[in-house]
Amino acid sequence: MCGLTGFFRPDDKEPISPAEVQALEAMNATLEPRGPDEAGTWAGPGIGLAARRLSILDIAGSHQPQRGPSGQTICVYNGEIYNYRALREELLAQGHQLETQGDTEIIPHGYEAWGMEGLLRRLNGMFAFALFDERSRELFLARDRVGIKPLYAGQFGDTWLFGSELKALVQHPAFERQVDASALARYLLLEYVPSPRSIYRNVQKLRPGHYIRLGRDGQAEERQYWQLQWRRDRADWDHPECPLPDENDDSETAWVPALLHVLREAVRARLVSEVPIGSLLSGGVDSSSISALMAGLVPDLRTFSIDFEEDSFDEGPWSRKVAEHIGSRHSARTFRAELFPEMLEAVRAFVDEPFADASILPTHFLSRSVKDEGVTVVLSGDGADELFAGYPTYLAQAAARASGAVPGSSTLMGALARATDFLPSSYDNISADYMARRFLEGASLPPAQRQGTWLGAFLEEEMREVLNPDVLASLGDDNPWQELEEHHASAMGASPLERLLHQDLRSYMGDDILVKVDRASMACSLEVRTPFLDHRVVEMAARIPPSLKLRGRTGKYILKKAMAPRLPRGITTRKKKGFGMPVAHWLRGPWRDLLLDTLGSGAAARTGWFNQPAVDALIEDHLSGRRDRRKPLWTLLMFRWWEDGPWGPST
Repeated sequence: MCGLTGFFRPDDKEPISPAEVQALEAMNATLEPRGPDEAGTWAGPGIGLAARRLSILDIAGSHQPQRGPSGQTICVYNGEIYNYRALREELLAQGHQLETQGDTEIIPHGYEAWGMEGLLRRLNGMFAFALFDERSRELFLARDRVGIKPLYAGQFGDTWLFGSELKALVQHPAFERQVDASALARYLLLEYVPSPRSIYRNVQKLRPGHYIRLGRDGQAEERQYWQLQWRRDRADWDHPECPLPDENDDSETAWVPALLHVLREAVRARLVSEVPIGSLLSGGVDSSSISALMAGLVPDLRTFSIDFEEDSFDEGPWSRKVAEHIGSRHSARTFRAELFPEMLEAVRAFVDEPFADASILPTHFLSRSVKDEGVTVVLSGDGADELFAGYPTYLAQAAARASGAVPGSSTLMGALARATDFLPSSYDNISADYMARRFLEGASLPPAQRQGTWLGAFLEEEMREVLNPDVLASLGDDNPWQELEEHHASAMGASPLERLLHQDLRSYMGDDILVKVDRASMACSLEVRTPFLDHRVVEMAARIPPSLKLRGRTGKYILKKAMAPRLPRGITTRKKKGFGMPVAHWLRGPWRDLLLDTLGSGAAARTGWFNQPAVDALIEDHLSGRRDRRKPLWTLLMFRWWEDGPWGPST
């Protein structure tokens, strides 16, 4: 696991200046937490590559940058290639002379052996890399299939900048800190900036399953090398080690063993490490499943969780129950309100783009706790909800589709949404009054917008009210739902449920969940691996019938059936909690002054982005107990903290 960065001027044949060498080193220095063990740079005419390394495989070797066999391809890389040993054998059989025992060397050698797309299609792992071919003066930037590892790129004048995190690009003198108002609008709706946008103009997140080729003519060509197919047939299945059921058998009894087998293979592949490895265990179905599968493969398995003092958020009893059942050595720490200032300062230091998923704070606390225990690699259960329909929104979508078929239902939904203003507010985790309001507010929207609304922060009309009128006018006819609608529409041949799963895989998981986990863990040099996002698991899940994912009111039905015999009683049937923290309660209590100091009395409007009366109304709603406004208020707080932080435009 590492971090990478660099710059490229395609038509520049002159050696880079000493000042730009210093800039390259400064860019690399921002990524030190991602790779504290080693730093490396390489520079040529008009180009600089840099990498930080967290040593996990081939600790004594595999230094970066790495060269290919011609000596004229140079690579910097972030991630893990889980099938590198098989690819190494394939390269050795072709006569390649490999000098290390690690996975980094596979990339430049594989590129020279198979070409870029041939290489990418062979890789099983999480990765982002930059590869420069001196012979053709081409730079390639590539990202894994589902976007586990990040990669930003942007053009400023004749210079391309790229890096694992936005903060690396900011260090180059060519970078311009100009906020993209359309990205801000999307952030307010969703709590994150959706790919391929970033908060800054001229910078994009490379899309998962894509690579960019930058040629000597300065033109950028983006190509897609992987696209998830939602299909029922068994054709074109390229993973014989993980067989599918027979062509005509889509039964539960056929799919359960197939799913169990591919999950075991995914877990087994992610156990390759020369440093201590453990598992994150919340006590939910997803993390419990991964931990249970690991327990049969890892002697003296270490599992880790955090507790909350508020019962509606605390999953401690469940995680301890699972740990006892599978025989793991379990560690748990409690996240309390008084830890917030310390965690907030840590998050402000490493989050370089507005991000309002509040669970990033406890995720970082958990990551730090794991690292303090001497463990460097953990497996997590991320991805199962988006593959197997685990969120309650999927059931709500079915209800909204059914209600939409009733004449006059849109008018009724609007009246009911207004009537929820009279419901008493609760500040529990996913309280009934909050869910009722949110369902009714989104029920009459198109499916893609509905899903984004239910998972996000502001309603679209609220977003337009809270923005400064001049900022709002600058948006023109921009559609803030564009990316989500494109993801929803691109799931060709999919059922309504599968379109939503596809949308969430590409947006909510890729731009929220995976960003949260990557930044929170890498900030303390912890690597998190995600077996559910092994592309073999993802592709198999896309062939499992929707009726085996959402069965009646039960989400993740097939996963629960597969894992129930391996987990304690009650784990697969208990109510989903999610991984959050008591933001609503703390904003009214220990964080009240912080809320008012940051957003009240004209503070929110100080830099010109927001309409202060609209912000004041949100604050009053929440503090009076009239409405639970935790999500929009937290979204504004995180923007303001980013704006005044080291990576914001105010710096």
